[in-house]
Amino acid sequence: MRTSRILLIALCAVAVQLGVDGSRAFVRDPVLEDMTAAARLAKRAMEILKEESVKRGIAIDHGTDPNETGLIGAEYSDLTTTLGSLESKRTSTNPNFAGIVVEMLHRAGAKQGEQVAVSLSGSFPALNVAVFSALQVLKLRPILISSVGASAYGANDPEWTWLDMERSLREREVFPYASRAASLGGIAEGGGGLGEHGILMGLAAIHRNGVRHLDERGSATLGNDIKIHVSLYESELGREKLAAFINVGGSLTSLGECRDAGSLPVGLVLKLPRSTCPGRGLISQMAEKGVPVIHLLNIRRIATRYGLPVDPIPLPPVPDGKAMRPGKYSLPVVLTGLVVLLAALSLEFRKKD
Repeated sequence: MRTSRILLIALCAVAVQLGVDGSRAFVRDPVLEDMTAAARLAKRAMEILKEESVKRGIAIDHGTDPNETGLIGAEYSDLTTTLGSLESKRTSTNPNFAGIVVEMLHRAGAKQGEQVAVSLSGSFPALNVAVFSALQVLKLRPILISSVGASAYGANDPEWTWLDMERSLREREVFPYASRAASLGGIAEGGGGLGEHGILMGLAAIHRNGVRHLDERGSATLGNDIKIHVSLYESELGREKLAAFINVGGSLTSLGECRDAGSLPVGLVLKLPRSTCPGRGLISQMAEKGVPVIHLLNIRRIATRYGLPVDPIPLPPVPDGKAMRPGKYSLPVVLTGLVVLLAALSLEFRKKD
């Protein structure tokens, strides 16, 4: 008899657990709603970019782009600056990254109407779209600086650069955003670079999109280049404070050239150890000023952290990933379950007496 009562209590506990877990799907979570909206917007934007790519006669290589996103470039072109990871590029085409950026911005404390400084890269056009989607859903005001060059498998088609994609999304009325300025990218000491023809094609892309050219020359001008970036951001800010700094990719101006530049933490960075290295990049300098930083590099690590698949074939549905699942419990359901369990335990103890 006692065994059956214990079994009944155990069954009650299991039922309460299932009920409490199930309640998460029915509790309104504004952050999750924003994350889902951003992921859906990113998916739509990526589909539009694919349409535009097809219109321009740009072929999709099914070997490198099995999901047919149209956002995976060639291994090499005149605009290719450095080597790049195909796995990372394909992982970044998951629209759910937009939801992850929303989550990071929420944790950073960014509020509607606030301004965000953004450094975009031709190396990760899909991540640029994810950032745009998060900014639009949260109604934040970005100040954008881009680089037109791209590492392998990025937006390295000379006629279909990131700036062309950005303009196309603006003309299709998906996003209203436009870069304030752009550099060629890829001009870094010991790193890749653009040949003479690549430089001409990069400049042509900057000029045809009506963007101010930033003439950056790697280590020789790094300090001044960073000052120009900061000046551009501050000229838009006025007396406002930055809500966050978002960096996509691994530009020299963002990472700097200190010994630890390649090992800076990725994702949301709220604090960094102080450094006296004179070659600190924008990420370190923003963090020193107390500006929350969202550093989107080492895509495998970020994907794994948030439960997104690495190099998925096919792409997952929207929403997807552990961060995109309901996370709040219904208080009434929790309290009801607690009462049921206490009542069952109380009954058992009374029968013992």
